[in-house]
Amino acid sequence: MPKLRFRIASIAIFACAALPVWHAVFASLPSGHLSFHSLDIGQGDATFIETPRHHQILIDGGPDQSVLSELGAVMPFYDKTIDLIVLTHPQEDHMFGLIPVLERYHVGAVLMTGVNYQTSTYAEFKKVIAEKNIPLYRAHAGQNIRFNDGVALDILYPFDNLEGKDFAGDVNDTSVASRITFGGKKFLVMGDAGMLEETNLVNSEEDLDIDVLKVSHHGSRTSTSRLFLENTTPSIAVISVGARNRYGHPTKETLDRLDGISVYRTDKNGRVEITTDGIELKTVSER
Repeated sequence: MPKLRFRIASIAIFACAALPVWHAVFASLPSGHLSFHSLDIGQGDATFIETPRHHQILIDGGPDQSVLSELGAVMPFYDKTIDLIVLTHPQEDHMFGLIPVLERYHVGAVLMTGVNYQTSTYAEFKKVIAEKNIPLYRAHAGQNIRFNDGVALDILYPFDNLEGKDFAGDVNDTSVASRITFGGKKFLVMGDAGMLEETNLVNSEEDLDIDVLKVSHHGSRTSTSRLFLENTTPSIAVISVGARNRYGHPTKETLDRLDGISVYRTDKNGRVEITTDGIELKTVSER
C-alpha cells in the first residue's frame, strides 16, 4: 500500500484461517476521540469516520458531487488524503459521489464486494480505481482492520466472497455491514441491507450489540426489523435521507419501530456528527 499522509510506519495483511486481519500503524498526534459523520448528501448515503490518530474512512459517497463540499466541511482544507473507501454496494445513490472523490483525493485503499452489477457508473468507478492504481480489497465477513489508536473496523457481511458473481436477489442484500469499535462504544453501518441480510446476521450469532446504528436503506419499510433492533439495541439511530424524497423515506413503519431510540435524520438535522472517547457519546447536528 502506498505512503499516506500520516507516513505509514508499517502495514501488513495476514491470513488466519483464510480470514485476513489488517494491521496499520500510523504516526500522528491523537485527538483521543473517534468522530462519526453522517454527511448531508441528499437521497443517498455517505459516512465519514476519523479515528483518534486521524485515520480517515469514507463509507459510500452519495448520489452526486455533494460529498465533496461535505468532506470540505469536516476535513482540513489542505487535507486531500482518505485512507480507506468502503463501497457497501454498487447502486448510484451510494456510489456516484465516490468517483470525484477518487479523482480528487489520494485514496489509500478501496474495499468492496465486487459483485456483478451492470451499470455505467459502476464500470466508471472500477475504471478510476484501476487507472489510479489504488489497492483494491474484496469485502467479506471476518475481515478485521486494526489501527494503533484502539479503533477496530470489522466486516460482518456478506458471508461469502461475491467477487465477479451474479446475485439472484436484491443487490441491496449484498451490502457490506461494518462495525466500528472504539473503547466500549460500537457503531454499525448497514448500507441498504434489507430484512433478509438483517436476519442472516442475527442467525449468525455474531455479537450485534451496538450503541449507534446507521439505519439501513434510508429508513425504508423493508429494513430495520423489530428482530434486528432487539438484537442490536442501539441508543442512537441515524438516517441518511433526502428532504421530500419520492420514496417516502423514512417510512412511518420504520420510525415506529425506532420509537424509544434517539433518531437523527439528515433531511431535518443536516450533517450529524457523533463523537466518542470510548466511554461516552456526544451528538451534534447542523440544525
